[in-house]
Amino acid sequence: MEKTKTIWVDPNKKYGILKIEDEVFGASFHPIEINSSDPWKYTIINNLWYTTYNGARQYFRVKTNPHVVTGRMVKIQLVDEKPSVHT
Repeated sequence: MEKTKTIWVDPNKKYGILKIEDEVFGASFHPIEINSSDPWKYTIINNLWYTTYNGARQYFRVKTNPHVVTGRMVKIQLVDEKPSVHT
Protein backbone atom coordinates (compact mmCIF):
# COMPACT_ATOMS: atom_id res chain seq x y z
CA MET A 1 0.00 0.00 0.00
CA GLU A 2 1.44 3.36 -0.98
CA LYS A 3 1.35 6.37 1.30
CA THR A 4 1.69 10.01 0.37
CA LYS A 5 4.27 11.55 2.68
CA THR A 6 5.24 14.99 1.45
CA ILE A 7 4.50 17.56 -1.22
CA TRP A 8 6.87 20.37 -2.20
CA VAL A 9 5.10 23.27 -3.95
CA ASP A 10 6.43 26.21 -5.95
CA PRO A 11 5.74 29.82 -4.83
CA ASN A 12 2.77 30.07 -7.23
CA LYS A 13 1.33 26.75 -5.97
CA LYS A 14 0.92 25.56 -9.55
CA TYR A 15 3.56 22.81 -9.68
CA GLY A 16 5.18 20.57 -7.15
CA ILE A 17 6.86 17.30 -6.29
CA LEU A 18 5.03 14.47 -4.56
CA LYS A 19 6.81 11.88 -2.39
CA ILE A 20 5.11 8.49 -2.15
CA GLU A 21 6.38 5.62 -0.01
CA ASP A 22 5.66 2.03 -0.94
CA GLU A 23 6.44 -1.11 1.09
CA VAL A 24 8.03 -2.83 -1.89
CA PHE A 25 9.80 -0.07 -3.83
CA GLY A 26 10.54 2.48 -1.10
CA ALA A 27 10.22 6.19 -1.91
CA SER A 28 9.37 7.63 -5.32
CA PHE A 29 9.10 11.27 -6.36
CA HIS A 30 6.61 12.54 -8.95
CA PRO A 31 6.40 15.97 -10.64
CA ILE A 32 2.82 17.20 -10.26
CA GLU A 33 0.55 19.96 -11.50
CA ILE A 34 -1.71 21.28 -8.74
CA ASN A 35 -5.27 21.78 -9.96
CA SER A 36 -6.54 24.10 -7.20
CA SER A 37 -5.42 25.80 -4.00
CA ASP A 38 -5.71 22.41 -2.27
CA PRO A 39 -2.44 20.45 -2.76
CA TRP A 40 -4.47 17.21 -2.57
CA LYS A 41 -6.00 17.96 -5.97
CA TYR A 42 -3.16 17.28 -8.37
CA THR A 43 -2.20 15.48 -11.56
CA ILE A 44 1.05 13.56 -11.96
CA ILE A 45 2.74 15.01 -15.05
CA ASN A 46 3.16 12.41 -17.83
CA ASN A 47 3.13 9.58 -15.23
CA LEU A 48 6.77 10.42 -14.49
CA TRP A 49 8.55 9.16 -11.40
CA TYR A 50 12.07 9.52 -10.04
CA THR A 51 14.03 7.79 -7.29
CA THR A 52 15.22 11.08 -5.74
CA TYR A 53 13.82 14.54 -5.06
CA ASN A 54 16.68 16.06 -7.09
CA GLY A 55 15.75 13.93 -10.09
CA ALA A 56 12.16 15.16 -9.99
CA ARG A 57 13.31 18.76 -9.42
CA GLN A 58 15.58 18.52 -12.46
CA TYR A 59 12.48 17.82 -14.59
CA PHE A 60 11.33 21.41 -14.02
CA ARG A 61 14.77 22.81 -15.00
CA VAL A 62 14.83 21.42 -18.55
CA LYS A 63 14.59 24.31 -21.02
CA THR A 64 12.30 22.43 -23.43
CA ASN A 65 9.79 21.67 -20.67
CA PRO A 66 6.47 23.61 -20.78
CA HIS A 67 6.16 23.31 -16.97
CA VAL A 68 8.38 26.07 -15.55
CA VAL A 69 9.02 26.62 -11.84
CA THR A 70 10.70 29.77 -10.57
CA GLY A 71 11.90 30.12 -7.02
CA ARG A 72 12.30 27.63 -4.20
CA MET A 73 9.83 24.86 -3.49
CA VAL A 74 8.32 24.77 0.00
CA LYS A 75 7.85 21.46 1.80
CA ILE A 76 4.35 20.60 3.08
CA GLN A 77 4.10 17.65 5.47
CA LEU A 78 0.92 15.70 4.80
CA VAL A 79 -1.19 13.43 6.97
CA ASP A 80 -1.28 9.82 5.75
CA GLU A 81 -4.98 9.32 6.45
CA LYS A 82 -6.22 12.05 4.10
CA PRO A 83 -7.12 10.56 0.71
CA SER A 84 -5.20 11.86 -2.27
CA VAL A 85 -6.81 12.69 -5.58
CA HIS A 86 -4.48 12.08 -8.49
CA THR A 87 -4.66 10.83 -12.03
